[in-house]
Amino acid sequence: MAQVLAPGADEHWRRSRMQVTGSSAPISRAFVISFTFLVSWDIAGGNSEGVPEHGTGNTTTPYVKPNLEGLHWVETFDGDVWTRWTHSQSDKYNGQLKVQERTTEALIGDVGLLLPEEAKHYGISTTFAPIEGKKDVPFVVQFEVKFQDGLTCGGSYIKLFYSGGQQASMFKDDTPYVVMFGPDKCGGTNKVHFILRHTSPKTGKTEEKHCKDPPSVPQDQLTHLYRLVISPDNSFEIHIDGERKTSGSLLSSMEPPVNPPKEIDDPADTKPTNWVDKAKMDDPSASKPDDWDEDAPRRIVDPKASRPVGWDEEAPLKIPDPAAKVPEDWDEEEDGEWEAPVIDNPACKVGCGKWEPPTIENPAYKGKWYAPQVDNPAYKGVWKPRQIANPDYFVDETPCILPKIDSVGIDVWTMSKGIMFDNILVASDPAKAKTFADETWKLRSEIEKLQEPKRTDGQDGWWGLVSQNLTAIAATALIISVSTVWCCCVRRSPVPPAPSAAARRASQKKDKKEKEEKEVKQDEKEEKEKEEEEHEKNDATEEKGKEREEEASEQAKSKPLVEGGLGDISGNN
Repeated sequence: MAQVLAPGADEHWRRSRMQVTGSSAPISRAFVISFTFLVSWDIAGGNSEGVPEHGTGNTTTPYVKPNLEGLHWVETFDGDVWTRWTHSQSDKYNGQLKVQERTTEALIGDVGLLLPEEAKHYGISTTFAPIEGKKDVPFVVQFEVKFQDGLTCGGSYIKLFYSGGQQASMFKDDTPYVVMFGPDKCGGTNKVHFILRHTSPKTGKTEEKHCKDPPSVPQDQLTHLYRLVISPDNSFEIHIDGERKTSGSLLSSMEPPVNPPKEIDDPADTKPTNWVDKAKMDDPSASKPDDWDEDAPRRIVDPKASRPVGWDEEAPLKIPDPAAKVPEDWDEEEDGEWEAPVIDNPACKVGCGKWEPPTIENPAYKGKWYAPQVDNPAYKGVWKPRQIANPDYFVDETPCILPKIDSVGIDVWTMSKGIMFDNILVASDPAKAKTFADETWKLRSEIEKLQEPKRTDGQDGWWGLVSQNLTAIAATALIISVSTVWCCCVRRSPVPPAPSAAARRASQKKDKKEKEEKEVKQDEKEEKEKEEEEHEKNDATEEKGKEREEEASEQAKSKPLVEGGLGDISGNN
């Protein structure tokens, strides 16, 4: 196959060869040759059989309006959307939503509600015919979301609420809602929210009840379907793409619980002053042993150590190199006085300088003595306030019967653009909602999967990459081998010229200065570590002593008041 170079590849080859010098030149040249070959291979189409297949334009299909029969309310964003939806007039919302087609379309002609910009707050809402919970009737909310540019940080949930006659333009973040549902991801948050706002029939106070076990948000750029079903038996299910991801009961799976506890802590109850809540105490019969030396150091000089034979305390560690000679081109007027390079003193193989014996762990070290701990006979256990009847106690046996709802709002902040909402519905028949999803989301999802890059079955990851490019990899390996032999054995790089005398002298001074600075820093580091270790030891000893004194003081105060206690163990009344 004839080699075809990309525009500019010849210039890249020339520059690469010019930059390859020194001892690494053979290997570098081999990689340059290999790189040029791979560029040529890719451009000439040599890897055409290994490129992952992509969907073709034939995978799309025309959009057909779905059947809405049996659904309480549906928003497909067809027609004149802005006669139905209203942007919030609150100053907080600086993002303007748009209705348009997706970046990569599956159903030609279908549109959705787009959040076009990142780092924006979006607020929008619409109203519909009221729906109110009834006995033995389920509640369903369902919608689609597509993260066209991925989701790094942002919400894409909806709020269901009752407008109470308030204009849609007044919708904002603190508008009371009944249900909040949908994906949210940012930092440590990654969940599909289900929040129910429940009002106490006893106090009239409304409180948010959160699903304890919400599912996580799918991490891709496909369209996903989110469905919440609340059943007449108080059970609920969260579905993603038609699969149940979480289920539970409104009576036991929400936090805090819908129904409050029957009893609560008495807010007026306080712990008695003589309450002993320490389970252990110093053994009053224990005393420090006579041979216990608290002042003995942790480490001592090794008594068995002696200065090694051949250790010279007078000899320096470094000496001028006796074999060094003044370079022939050295000019003292220009270069200054010549100094021989410094080398390790061969007389210091055993050691030089002042000899100090090593230290070892002190076998007599015991540290500060503390009395052993024994069970405290005056211990009463962990104090808890007494329980009283909860004045706000109530039992709602049917939280599944939701209050009136007539509005849907989107109130989100996002750092990711390209979020697309579509096909929002509210219904009382889960089967009808599923049928609608089959005509909309399921059809779109199947096409989007066909549009995704494909690989042969079982050839994902590194093995798939290797198996699909065997020819190119084999050719590259051969080129590297041949090039390395040629560069190493046939063409050797010329020996670089020796540095000038001035350069050598400057290098010697620099090396000497760096070594001296390194030794000084090492000495400072060791000294600092010793000081910190000593401080920590002293702080620990002082802290332990304070704790013992405080415990003794507390015991002395409580003993005369506690029946069956130890009293004054010192013998003084």
